[in-house]
Amino acid sequence: MGLARLDRLATEFNIEFDYRAFMLHPEIPPEGKIREQRPGEPEDGLSSRIASLAEEEGIVMRRAKLTPYTIHAQAITEYAKQFGKADEFHHAAYKAFWEDGVNLGDFDVLAGLAKGVGLDWDDILPKLESREYDRLIQDQFDEAMQLGVTGVPGFLIDEKFWFTGAQPIEMFRLAAKKALEIREPDQNNGLGIGIQAGEG
Repeated sequence: MGLARLDRLATEFNIEFDYRAFMLHPEIPPEGKIREQRPGEPEDGLSSRIASLAEEEGIVMRRAKLTPYTIHAQAITEYAKQFGKADEFHHAAYKAFWEDGVNLGDFDVLAGLAKGVGLDWDDILPKLESREYDRLIQDQFDEAMQLGVTGVPGFLIDEKFWFTGAQPIEMFRLAAKKALEIREPDQNNGLGIGIQAGEG
């Protein structure tokens, strides 16, 4: 939801995205966990509000039956940054999870997603197996907790304005404009937007 709105915002502002990990469910095991349907919850697991917002944005959202272990997907996002592929990979993973309901903790799934955006899976796999990015992911999670983040998605605009959840596009525009207003005169790089995302 927020990702679709950021895509719209990027057509209006010069934006530099920075995807950051957040462990919404750190207790999730590597094999994932079957999500229990809550009483009165629709079969697709979406509240009427979220379903309505998704329809408004023209995006498909179906809550998967399995809550995946996403540490490896978050690690690949970090790996992808050095090749300028983080945005592509994040969008591919988002679509795979919300539209196709795949398990983002499965290496075969991750291999397909990584290769699909031009990343070298043979280089990635040893890094996942050695848990090379775990410390960085934990540090990002700790930083988010210090900011008071308790859920995803979360958005940090130019390290100044923070909000979470499926906010209206007007909220993004207002935060972006305000951040630009209070910038230093010589600060001419793209507007930085940190995006907290992840499950477990």
